[in-house]
Amino acid sequence: MAVQRYLDPAVYEIERREIFSKEWILIGFEQQIAEVGCTISETVGEVSVFVQRGKDNELRGFVNVCPHRGGPMVDGPWGCRGNLVCRYHGWAFSEDGALVSARDFGGDVPDGIGLIPIAAEVWRGMLFVNLDRNAKPLVESLGTFPTVCEPFHWESMRFHSRSTRQVACNWKIYAENFLENYHIPTTHPALARETEALKFRQRTYGDRRWNIHGAPAKEGAHMSGIFGYFWPNFSFDVFPGGFATERWFPRGHDHIELYFDYFFDDDAVDVEDMVKVSEEVADEDAHMCELIQNNFVSGM
Repeated sequence: MAVQRYLDPAVYEIERREIFSKEWILIGFEQQIAEVGCTISETVGEVSVFVQRGKDNELRGFVNVCPHRGGPMVDGPWGCRGNLVCRYHGWAFSEDGALVSARDFGGDVPDGIGLIPIAAEVWRGMLFVNLDRNAKPLVESLGTFPTVCEPFHWESMRFHSRSTRQVACNWKIYAENFLENYHIPTTHPALARETEALKFRQRTYGDRRWNIHGAPAKEGAHMSGIFGYFWPNFSFDVFPGGFATERWFPRGHDHIELYFDYFFDDDAVDVEDMVKVSEEVADEDAHMCELIQNNFVSGM
């Protein structure tokens, strides 16, 4: 049954290896690590990773695992610590990942010990990583997506806030919910009041990995009615004078961690009203996706 693809841990293991370990995944924003020595970390396909800004201002990504005994190099979502020192035993590494010091080890350390590098690139202020060493460069991988996104000027916007949700559903249920507009009139009364919900249209521009979809906004609306998606787990919502990114990271086959990050122009108005509407929609989506997951589990 097709529904088993949402329930089977073995299917998720394939997705973890073949999707989340091979695609470019948005883990944060360049402005979060603007200073030398700052790091940002995330778990991508069950692999903990981090990116650091070096003294030469370059961004370098690594698997967040010390080669000694598997301790973490970084133990928070982002911050500025300067040196790369394992939080478990204190082994120190240079900013290019080479071992500098094995503190009080008391024996010889084999040559070539270092952190595992990963690709890290920025597109318009957004920080992506890829665990696949043979992956195409980020912009090349995005195809014509950047061209269609040119009208959106999010680089000049300031970070406003983040909300985080733990949602008990398979990651594909949330992705498919975002991609269809049929449920808006019945599931999202606030969004339906903001937009001409029955006039939603989706444009794929010849590339099935991404789309821009939306509907005309009603007069005085706090939402623009414009939404974008890029495979597998990145989307954005456009507001008057602002935007939000949505990212849903699988934490196993039946659970996701959902992030909303909000950004606005300095002169944006009605900011809190826009966030309020967006958060209501997010709560409604999360609740519905959990109910769908439960119904899939029921076997009915």
